[in-house]
Amino acid sequence: MADVRARGNLFTSNEQERAQMSFKIVVGINGAQGGADALALAYRLAPPGAELSAVIVAVMDGHPSRGVNLDYDRYVREDALLHLVDTREQHHDLRGEVLEGSSVAAGLHAAVAALDADLLVIGACRRGLVGRVFSGDDVRQTLRGAPCPVAVAPRDFALAGGPIATVGLGWNGDAEAEHALDFAKILAEGSGATLHALGVLGVQPWPPMDSVTALTEIAAADGRLADRLGSLDEVETTTVRGMAADELATFAAEVDVLVVGSHQRGPLGRIEMGSTSESLARRCKRPLVVVPRAPQTTATPA
Repeated sequence: MADVRARGNLFTSNEQERAQMSFKIVVGINGAQGGADALALAYRLAPPGAELSAVIVAVMDGHPSRGVNLDYDRYVREDALLHLVDTREQHHDLRGEVLEGSSVAAGLHAAVAALDADLLVIGACRRGLVGRVFSGDDVRQTLRGAPCPVAVAPRDFALAGGPIATVGLGWNGDAEAEHALDFAKILAEGSGATLHALGVLGVQPWPPMDSVTALTEIAAADGRLADRLGSLDEVETTTVRGMAADELATFAAEVDVLVVGSHQRGPLGRIEMGSTSESLARRCKRPLVVVPRAPQTTATPA
């Protein structure tokens, strides 16, 4: 892929340095409505000056039990190129690439790594002609192990219209939530949207817990969550009590895009690739952005 450059992480504390960086977005398309939804969401989330690259992943017929079907492979490759050309004719500022991969998720992850992208945008579950982009399995696999935040456009988002005016954040105050907060701020600043954080207080377990210590720990965790929410600057905050997945799905309907961390434990529940985030990707009627855990850094020996 063209114009691949190494650069710093957008989650830097140096605002001037961050402002000089180009925000890069990879969009998974497939010539069907799911690809159009992803492209529409990418344009609405893109901050000024962002670089957008459309990627079609062509999954070839390499099943070992039947050998390689060269005619099918040629058809998939040519069809993908036609879809890419048509898309770029409609969007002249859009870069494009057709990649061959063992799966849609593997191809999209490779594109993100090659471009050092800051955001990957895909459509919600539906089947397309080229490589089955955006089937249920593809969405789950793309979320799992993604090297950057992943935005999932709901069905028919391209037909909905309207700007991104409110960004919602699922928050519990741990390190992963802080990482998601950083990214939510980038999205809000880029689109001129307001940022609203939701904290979900834990529910009383059933059967009731007899341990006074356990109940005290739950109450203390609730207090810490409320305190951390109150400490967020320039962010509207709300707390509710209930099941995390249910409350976040309800909250998503009240904002234009919902941002969650990929691995969180605590009063907000367990949000990670393969669990709550995947459930939200199926249930949300609004765009969902799943932010992976911050990369682990190791000290360099002296």
